[in-house]
Amino acid sequence: MTYVVTENCVNCKYQDCVAVCPVDCFYEGENFLVIHPEECIDCGVCEPECPADAIRADTEPGLDGWLAINAKYSTLWPSITAIGTIPADADDWNGRPGKAHLLITGEPPEEPHVQKPVYPAGEEASDEVREGFEIDGARIAFPGPASTSASVVLAPMDDDEEAGFEVDGLRISN
Repeated sequence: MTYVVTENCVNCKYQDCVAVCPVDCFYEGENFLVIHPEECIDCGVCEPECPADAIRADTEPGLDGWLAINAKYSTLWPSITAIGTIPADADDWNGRPGKAHLLITGEPPEEPHVQKPVYPAGEEASDEVREGFEIDGARIAFPGPASTSASVVLAPMDDDEEAGFEVDGLRISN
């Protein structure tokens, strides 16, 4: 048996559990803590110390996914052995359901995605934004004036089309 940090720690990260752990088996991500399952000695002193009630024994049903998250990120994130900075809005997040998707892992997204240009309302877009857009770090230039034979067509996606790629539900083909 081991103990597992679960969903309610997301964006709370109180760290009271860290202060009482006799073997320093906690690891810290940006908005979540995890327990290394191989280092945990199953003493259970961390469980009642958690103000978010986010620590559970892995023998409870339905924790397989959280056990996998704890196992994976405890090998990637740095060890934490003392209480550090607790998020200022931790109390606001405590007890909110459905926080799993907010877990920040530090890993890149699985699917390619478009990086939309962002600039303050009422301001002109920079020359860089006007020249094209970025997809997963690659700069895609908008086509030049009609003097070239290439053209870009924006149309609703058609599943039969092979050429081009999809951006926000539109098929871009050249």
